[in-house]
Amino acid sequence: MTLQWEGREEAVRVLLDTGCSVALISRETRRRMGKPQEHKDKPTPIRNCSGEEVPGSGEKVTVELVLRHCRHYTREIFEVAPLEPGVDVFLPFWWISQHPPQGAWESIDMRFSSPQCLRDCTKWEANEFSLTLDDRIAQHPNVKVIGYVSAVS
Repeated sequence: MTLQWEGREEAVRVLLDTGCSVALISRETRRRMGKPQEHKDKPTPIRNCSGEEVPGSGEKVTVELVLRHCRHYTREIFEVAPLEPGVDVFLPFWWISQHPPQGAWESIDMRFSSPQCLRDCTKWEANEFSLTLDDRIAQHPNVKVIGYVSAVS
């Protein structure tokens, strides 16, 4: 897989981890990429599979990055944490559930060809900014004013 940002692209070693609950990128990979990171307002330490807090985790996140595998694209924000050598990115169970890989377990030819991925995980979708109107918001009793969104292209 690769990570893309600001016209750059870098190959990363990804572990699909069904025991993981958050998308992670190693500190070393984030540093090597030179990609900006942001401090979290409220640090939330990450725990390993033994329940122990991982030192140096839960304090920073990346800005949004495009994760690509062949013609499958998603936008992700990663927690920055120390990871085991040989892995740049951990993808959690929820990500695997949303993007079920075909061929990942029985061959090296992994693909993301579910109907949902073929429809929603395209280069165009990952690189475009979109808004979705939720009509329920207008009906909420605490809503006083609904503003507007303006964009210039």
